[in-house]
Amino acid sequence: MLASALWILLMGFFAGQIARRLGAPPLIGMILVGIVLGPQVSDVLSPEVLKSADNLRIVAAMIILMKAGLGLDCITHH
Repeated sequence: MLASALWILLMGFFAGQIARRLGAPPLIGMILVGIVLGPQVSDVLSPEVLKSADNLRIVAAMIILMKAGLGLDCITHH
């Protein structure tokens, strides 16, 4: 399971960097890696990772929302 998690993180990072250099958002590269590594295309990931995918999605959504919330500019004008 650890090898699959590392594989996802590394491939997602590098695909995000490639997408950024091509002028696309890094998230596009990460999504494409997820599709390619998933069970529909290459089935590289371990069954344990696929079983915990729901929990990983929740954690990912929380991280995305926190990052977006921290990036808000809350300047008030008096």
